Amino acid sequence: MSLRTRLIISYALVVVVCLGIIAVAVTVLVQSYRDRFTMAHLDDVARPIAVQVRTLVRTEVSIDDVWSRLEEQAEKNNVYILLLDNEGGIVRQASPQPDEKQARLDLPPGQLSLRTLQTEQGKFDTSSGETYIYAAYPLGRLFDSQNTLSLRTLVLAVPRGQPVAILLSLVRPFLYAGLIALAVSIIIALLLARSIYRPVQKVTQAAEKIAQGQYGQEIEVIGPKEVRGLATSFNKMSRQVKQAQERLRHFVADVSHQLKSPLTSIQGFAQAITDGTASDKNTRMKSARIIQDESKKMMRQVDELLELSRMQSGQLSLVKEPVDIEELLKQCREIFTLRAEEKDLRFSLDVPLLPRISGDFDRLEQVFNNLLDNAIKNSPTGGEIQIITRKTTDTVEISVIDSGPGIPPEQIPYVFERFYQAMGVRTGVGLGLAIAREIVLAHGGDIHVTSSPGEKTEFIIHLPINEE
Repeated sequence: MSLRTRLIISYALVVVVCLGIIAVAVTVLVQSYRDRFTMAHLDDVARPIAVQVRTLVRTEVSIDDVWSRLEEQAEKNNVYILLLDNEGGIVRQASPQPDEKQARLDLPPGQLSLRTLQTEQGKFDTSSGETYIYAAYPLGRLFDSQNTLSLRTLVLAVPRGQPVAILLSLVRPFLYAGLIALAVSIIIALLLARSIYRPVQKVTQAAEKIAQGQYGQEIEVIGPKEVRGLATSFNKMSRQVKQAQERLRHFVADVSHQLKSPLTSIQGFAQAITDGTASDKNTRMKSARIIQDESKKMMRQVDELLELSRMQSGQLSLVKEPVDIEELLKQCREIFTLRAEEKDLRFSLDVPLLPRISGDFDRLEQVFNNLLDNAIKNSPTGGEIQIITRKTTDTVEISVIDSGPGIPPEQIPYVFERFYQAMGVRTGVGLGLAIAREIVLAHGGDIHVTSSPGEKTEFIIHLPINEE
């Protein structure tokens, strides 16, 4: 069942349920109103009849004559008239249709045990289960002319309308109203379904195109708030998928380029050994050494790729222990001192007294070795490399600054991507900074870069302080 059909059916069901609730509520209200109106009408009729009965009895008119007058009143007002004695028993009762054979009102004992001196209204049930509304009016204490009957209360009663009858009387108007409301709701449902269904349909079509390889699909952000949110999220996802595919293509191209060069060398020198071009021992040994070096280079690249993949999939294992930042940085400086001296670079290390951090010493050494290696490569002869540290509120900040050509601002967001080099030229292994970032993130830290083109580049690392 389509979304549009479900929306239309849901609106129709809402209309039907609402009409049913309204019908029941109206029935209850109408029943209550009719009861009150009937009681008030019976009270108005009972008063003059009670006065008439009291007057006739006191003028010593026979009870038969009084009863004859009451039967006329019952027929005239379409009510049952009951005369009760002092004990609440029915002395006589008159039907509104005396010509027909009507059963007398059969009341269970105690239903009308009225001893009130005031007018009273209410309901009573007959033995057959019928409900009547009545108005009772006290007559005082009257006796007939022979003093044989005691007349205490005059009761006027009419059958109470059943709720089902009231509900049935409302069926036709509610049916007409329901049909009109249903037609209007279907029109509204069609319009609303269209505003929701069409954007969803566009999302579906765009998703199918992405699945077919047509990346970069975007849909118009229109419609209700939720639909606009869906469109915005879809467009964001589409852009990310496109970027991921572009990065994947670049990655494959980079890997192919990086492996092609050593493979070409290996193939060429292996061919020289095989076809006898490298005939003398020295040439063969040189060819073998080149093959060995290029093979090691390929193995290093493959290992770094695998390592980065494990890191990005959350499989990096760290052996954390308290790490002395000063000791770590001094060890890294010693490793690169000779290379710095070969380029006549000034190498300064400013390490004040710092708290220990919790981390993997070897992995952190790998991070700073990579940063120092890049700094030496990019610094001109006679330049300077600085390592500056300081303590912040809850982290240790380490900055590695070189005096190289800097990085253009538009290139900075891509510095930590694999196989990416500043100035937009892809070169070398290009995995060092990507691996460094993953290691820092695994320590709960952060790494970012700032640069002044033509002056310097600064890599800044924040590592959390060990609380122990």
